[in-house]
Amino acid sequence: MNYAFVNLPAVNTDIIEAVDYYKKINTELAKQFLFRIEEAMKYIADYPEGFQIKYNNVRTLMLKQFPYQIHYTINVEEKQIVILAIIHCYKAPEDYSER
Repeated sequence: MNYAFVNLPAVNTDIIEAVDYYKKINTELAKQFLFRIEEAMKYIADYPEGFQIKYNNVRTLMLKQFPYQIHYTINVEEKQIVILAIIHCYKAPEDYSER
C-alpha cells in the first residue's frame, strides 16, 4: 500500500536546526545529514510497519551515521505516514509531544 508523507510543521524546524548545526562543522556533513533523512524516508515508505511501536503508536527509525531518529505514525484510513519529529536521540519524546 502506498502512503503519502505528511510532516508536522515543526519537522521543518527540526531539520533546519540540525542542518545549521552540521553546517557549522562542515557543509558536506550537512549535505550528508539531508541525504540520510531522504534515505530513511524511502525505507519508511517501503516498510512503514517495519519498525517497533515505541509509545502512543509512534514508531521510530534511527538515521544512519547521525544520532537522530524519525518519529512517525501511520494513518491507515488516510493512507498517510505522519512525521512527528526528527530529533536528536538524547532528547526525550516529551520535549516535542505537544506539537
